[in-house]
Amino acid sequence: MSELQIALLLIAGVVLAGLYLAGKWQERRLLRRLGEELGGRVGDALLDEAGPGRPQPAAFGRGAAAPRRIEPGQQAPSAIEPGEPPAPPAPAPARRSDWIEDPMLDCVLELRCARPVDGVSFIDAAVPLTAAQWPLPVRFVVWDARAQQWVHADRFGYYTDALAAIQLANRRHVLDEEQIGRFVACVRQVAGVLDADCDPPDVTRLAAGARDLDRLCARFDVRIGLTLESATGPWSEARVAAAAVHSGLQPLAELRWTPPRQTGTAPLVLAMPGPVSDRVVLELDVPAAGPDCGAVQQLFGLGNQLGVRLNARIVDDNGRPIDSHSVPAIEAQLDKLYGEMRGAGIDPGGERARRLYV
Repeated sequence: MSELQIALLLIAGVVLAGLYLAGKWQERRLLRRLGEELGGRVGDALLDEAGPGRPQPAAFGRGAAAPRRIEPGQQAPSAIEPGEPPAPPAPAPARRSDWIEDPMLDCVLELRCARPVDGVSFIDAAVPLTAAQWPLPVRFVVWDARAQQWVHADRFGYYTDALAAIQLANRRHVLDEEQIGRFVACVRQVAGVLDADCDPPDVTRLAAGARDLDRLCARFDVRIGLTLESATGPWSEARVAAAAVHSGLQPLAELRWTPPRQTGTAPLVLAMPGPVSDRVVLELDVPAAGPDCGAVQQLFGLGNQLGVRLNARIVDDNGRPIDSHSVPAIEAQLDKLYGEMRGAGIDPGGERARRLYV
């Protein structure tokens, strides 16, 4: 080896040693500056040895707390005031569905996914089903495994099971075979988008069940009405509306008023045949009324209030005056009807009755 090569090696060694020492000096300087900013001296584990007056290195392991990660946008924890900052709020739970599956009223199809699918996909896939025009209520819910209940899909959730349902009949409409078939085809389209299994039902059998439900619904579709006849000539809509409001009613639709929905309040409707009329009709929706709410007494009580405010008399369909003495006989007939409803599986005033008689 020549003297030139030896000289070059010595120079390279000196340069490397200088770079190493300079790096350690810069590291030590940076750590001291950081310690001053945090309010204390930070020991260098490479250059300082633990000793009296020097901080001991932190211990990590069972029984020792690990250092907390400071995410971007957070402030460093205070060395003077202990305690953790409050945890971020948990995401709001999915909105629970008020619908409860009823095997007598609903055609229900189940969708089963092989893997969890995000809520946005469920919401988007169900749009053709929920946005379409259907003659009866349609429901689409997913199973929330954490809450153990059926909920409306939330865009932050993940789900594997869903139910799509349509009501088969109520007092106003009954589904035919073509409408049920269209609903089933739409649900299967949703299942295809989600890559879910969906067993198609027997559409013919469902249509027959819908017709049976329609006949059962019509059997108990009874209303009791009181006619209020003016003693001084026709009323205007404003006159009747004022009497209705003063009697505790609220607008339901054009020329129709009803009491607010409250527990124990009978389903009553005051109807006016036109904007000017000499008579109005107050009706009790019998199957939607609970048997223990005193519906007939409420009917006659409200009729008497309106009669006083409108200067009217209460008559039957033939124009003969009637009064509260008719209540016991009417209640006896309703008790018989309510017994038949229970025998057919419809609880008077219950959830099934409210869905059928809307």
